[in-house]
Amino acid sequence: MTVYTIFGIVAVAAFALALIRFIFHRPPNVLITFVQDFVGSFFIFSGFVKAVDPLGTSYKMREYFEAFSGEKFYCLSSSLNAKLASLWDIFANLSTPVAIIMIAAELFFGLMLIIGWKPKLTVGVIWLLTLFFTFLTGYTYLSAYTITHKFIFISAVIMFMMAFVPFVPTQPRRNNLVFFSIGLLLLVFLIGKFSGIFFTQPFNNSNLKVTDCGCFGDFIKLKPWQTFYKDCVLDVLILILVMNAKFVRPVFSNIILTGLAGVFGVASMVFCLYNVYMDEPMLDFRPYAIGQNIIENMTEKQHPVMKMTYVYRDKTTKLTKEYPSTALSDTNVLKELANMEYVTRRDEVLDEGKPAKITNLFMQDEDGNNMNDSIFHYSGYSLMVVSQNLGKTHTEAFKQLDELAAACDKAHIKFFAVVVNDNKIDDFRHKYNAAFPFYYADETPLKTMIRSNPGLILLKNGTIINKWHYRHLPAFEELSKAYFEGK
Repeated sequence: MTVYTIFGIVAVAAFALALIRFIFHRPPNVLITFVQDFVGSFFIFSGFVKAVDPLGTSYKMREYFEAFSGEKFYCLSSSLNAKLASLWDIFANLSTPVAIIMIAAELFFGLMLIIGWKPKLTVGVIWLLTLFFTFLTGYTYLSAYTITHKFIFISAVIMFMMAFVPFVPTQPRRNNLVFFSIGLLLLVFLIGKFSGIFFTQPFNNSNLKVTDCGCFGDFIKLKPWQTFYKDCVLDVLILILVMNAKFVRPVFSNIILTGLAGVFGVASMVFCLYNVYMDEPMLDFRPYAIGQNIIENMTEKQHPVMKMTYVYRDKTTKLTKEYPSTALSDTNVLKELANMEYVTRRDEVLDEGKPAKITNLFMQDEDGNNMNDSIFHYSGYSLMVVSQNLGKTHTEAFKQLDELAAACDKAHIKFFAVVVNDNKIDDFRHKYNAAFPFYYADETPLKTMIRSNPGLILLKNGTIINKWHYRHLPAFEELSKAYFEGK
């Protein structure tokens, strides 16, 4: 599925909603009604695919906040830069509640827009959310051009100005603010594009601060430019609603609207909280979903085809010249390079190929031996405990896991744990009597495997048979009856 497919599906849903509304109660402006239903449906879809796995969005938000924390603005004093970095660090540490609130708001206001609850407020909040997303995705995409801090700062100021558009009391002033903000933003882009003041290098994938926006969770991965342009399209549609909020009409009476708002507001938050704290995602789009084979997902199906271009600067004239990688072995080119200095390398993907879905999983024992083959090629059943942070794990769960491990040992069922090596594992094992093997892996793949800390995964010949949150750990008898008997 692509972003174009998603837009098409949402457009069909919006057309159906607008048609139903037209049949039962003709709206004052059919076009605005269609845009209203389109944006609302898009928000509901986008919110739902993230709401089934809010922790995935939380990890992505943390990436953004940590990237912002590393930015230092020349126009600010060192003390202000330090305070700004501290603020982003606070947001990074609060990435989970921020993600939950953001996703619940996306779901809630998407539905409220469709039913027409408090139109000005709903459209205003959706506008603010989309501007926030646009800033994040714009930063993701444009960072590949090595954008300057001037551009980041000026763009942030312009978007801050645009955030006030829905709340300007009169239409003429609102129009003036819109035209001024858009004109200024276009001017900044044009200056940056053609003068090199804001964009200091050609597009280079290696400069990307965040490679995936996470706007659709793990359901679909969009390239940074696709995500940014998608948000720009939404900005235009929502701006149409902002400027024509008087045509966004409710479909029910105020009493029904208030009741629906209360019910759906609570339901959105509860749904997100449940998928964070109570169980694994009910819909799993990760490469570690039940039924997925890890060995197969770690295998590259087709190599990508890349074109690498090297940029050098003449030490005398200061002029830059580009050389394809195939030319660097030429004798004449090597002679030219003797008086030049390396500037950068630009990579262009000619054919993406079919890359492996899992590229960062490497399990090892305490001696550093690679355990991937012995773990994932094991033909029998095995149970793998996963903890991405033993310091924050739910230790009560290990009492039940110890009992399960002892029962598995008697039944000759392989049982082991995979954790992040924090040099305190021996103390942890001794304290909680964890008498089963511990292997090590990086935090990122462990957080992707299972959203529970700890969690339990049942494997057979590299295939994930089942997964359990620590709140729902199975007893050995349950496992034996469902899987082990007659194995």
